[in-house]
Amino acid sequence: MSPRRRFRGFSSFRTRVFWSVVPIVVSFLVFQAWMNIREHRRLVTEEFEKRGRALAANLGFASELGAFSEDTQLLAVAMRGALRNPDVAYVIVHAGDGRILATGGRQVTVVAQSAGGPIDRTQSRHVEHAGQRFIEFVSPIVSEETQTPDEVLMGTRIRPQTEREKVIGGVRVGLALAGVEEQVRALAKLWGGITLAFLMVSAVVIYAFSRRITKPVKQLTEQAQKIADGHLEEQIAVQSRDEIGQLATAFNRMTGSLQVTMTDRAQALAELQELNRTLEDRIRQRTLELEERGVALERSLEDVRAMGEVSRAIGSSLDLGEVLDTISTHALHLAGAAACGIFELDAAREHLMVVSSVGLDEQILKILEGARASAEAGSDDPIARVLAIGQPVQIPDLAVDAGVPGQKEYLQAGLRALLALPMGSAGVSHVMVVYRREPGRLDERAVELLSTLANQSRVAIDNARLFKELDGKSRQLEAASRHKSDFLANVSHELRTPMNAILGFNELILDQAYGPISKDMRRPLTDIQQSGKHLLRVINDVLDLSKIEAGRMQLVLGEYAVADTVAAVRASLASLAMEKGLEFVTSVPEDLPLAYGDSKRIVQCLTNLAGNALKFTQKGRVEIGAESVNGELRFRVSDTGIGIPRERIGGLFAEFQQADATIARDFGGTGLGLSITKRFVEMHGGRVWAESEVGRGSTFFFAIPLRAEAGRSS
Repeated sequence: MSPRRRFRGFSSFRTRVFWSVVPIVVSFLVFQAWMNIREHRRLVTEEFEKRGRALAANLGFASELGAFSEDTQLLAVAMRGALRNPDVAYVIVHAGDGRILATGGRQVTVVAQSAGGPIDRTQSRHVEHAGQRFIEFVSPIVSEETQTPDEVLMGTRIRPQTEREKVIGGVRVGLALAGVEEQVRALAKLWGGITLAFLMVSAVVIYAFSRRITKPVKQLTEQAQKIADGHLEEQIAVQSRDEIGQLATAFNRMTGSLQVTMTDRAQALAELQELNRTLEDRIRQRTLELEERGVALERSLEDVRAMGEVSRAIGSSLDLGEVLDTISTHALHLAGAAACGIFELDAAREHLMVVSSVGLDEQILKILEGARASAEAGSDDPIARVLAIGQPVQIPDLAVDAGVPGQKEYLQAGLRALLALPMGSAGVSHVMVVYRREPGRLDERAVELLSTLANQSRVAIDNARLFKELDGKSRQLEAASRHKSDFLANVSHELRTPMNAILGFNELILDQAYGPISKDMRRPLTDIQQSGKHLLRVINDVLDLSKIEAGRMQLVLGEYAVADTVAAVRASLASLAMEKGLEFVTSVPEDLPLAYGDSKRIVQCLTNLAGNALKFTQKGRVEIGAESVNGELRFRVSDTGIGIPRERIGGLFAEFQQADATIARDFGGTGLGLSITKRFVEMHGGRVWAESEVGRGSTFFFAIPLRAEAGRSS
């Protein structure tokens, strides 16, 4: 490498050091400037707003007499002090009915003349007129009413102080933000200059620092290059005791070690040649061992493959008879046998039952079927011994063992040997027996495979039996569900009629149709009316749910206007929103086409969602919206309420479910509204979902086709 290329390399390193530090300094300076400007703007704005509120409140107090007499000269005198403030852009005084009584200020002409609604307290807002920004402060003008003749006569105040005050007008004071913005711009310029100056000084310092770092590294690299070229006798001069000096010392030690290593290398090469001569013998011996292990592994893989196929075949069906026949067939294949039988103990564990057989003579089956199963370890019956000890039992030659039940029949059928295996470990109740035509013992590999098959088969048999039982239970549950739905529908009908009568009579009593009622009686009668309506809504929900589950709910389709549907929901719930002090708004585009569906059920869905939103919202707003998206009609109900945890949203639309156990206690409800809404939306061919964040509110959506299909039912 040439000296010039090495110099360029170190120059690049110095440049990287420089440009690694400069951005950090610049970022810190910019962040510090931004924080100072932001804090200064906040302080100036807060002070500005405090002064504006004070001006508006003082002016409202000073304008009481002028507003009461509607004297413009008095109002002009009251405004004169406020207009001397250079930040005041305009002042408008208006009467209680909104008429403007007096104006003043250099920019009053750019302000809209509408006075707005009634004012009951001092407030502020940001406004913009004709491209200029202001903070407008509004304060009421309050007048104290005169005393009544009774109060003058008695010398005391009969009415409380709050009832003696009356709002007779309002004051609007607009302060221009130009001064605040000018201060912020000046501060920004100041910090920009400071940042630029500090950056220039920092650049010089950083450049000198990077040059000082790279100079010894450059010298060290030149000496290391000589060592790399093979000059191991070269030594690096150590000029300092810092990290660079330690690195130079390490290079010198490495050079000495390399010289020793080169000597050892020749000796190691000779030893390696000797090892190569003996390595071939070791490789040959190892290859033979691997071949033997490979053969054993191949046999194991074949066994695993065969058992896998057997497991798939057994698990492919849940029919008990088919599973048992499959087990018997594969047992014959694995053992190379001529016949196979699977026997089961009865419920009393006294007699055997043949549950599956392949290749067994009918006469043999008659002997085995119903035989007593005396589970004794020393019994001549191989099946009884397997039941007793839970281990496989082999009889190599049936002609020799005279105590085996059915020996004569076995020999007549040409069967000479058998293997009985337990199907399971503890509490064995099934035994599999394979029969061969040739005498002799099966090898350990075949016995192990058949034992594995027997153990796996027990699970398949249990699964098939459980499936059969579950299928019967499912049919019973379906019938019970239908009976429950019919019962709820009948009970709801029986409850709704007397409940309507109770509410009707109670409403007549409240309307004093049967005579006047006292104030003490009106409160409990009103509670009865509200509780009865709530109970009637619950009964209607239960009735709707029962009809849906029973398949007797049908949609009544027709054309309807989406805006009218949303307006009907808002009108029915407006009183609840007003009672809680919530903002209740709707958002429906004017160009939405007529929709085709069951408008009554859509109103019910929106009422359920909006009612929940109003119930779970303490302050803020609730909005109902509708729009057309990709050929479908999408409704939206959003609120600023308590919100729902993300992990609980999935269970919202189930029957009698709520997001949290505390909700039913704090807010009430049965948990049927969302479930019924989901059912009606799905009957329209749509879907429903929710998005929520705890503490920030929730939004429920449902989307249905703009033209629902005729004939839909639950």
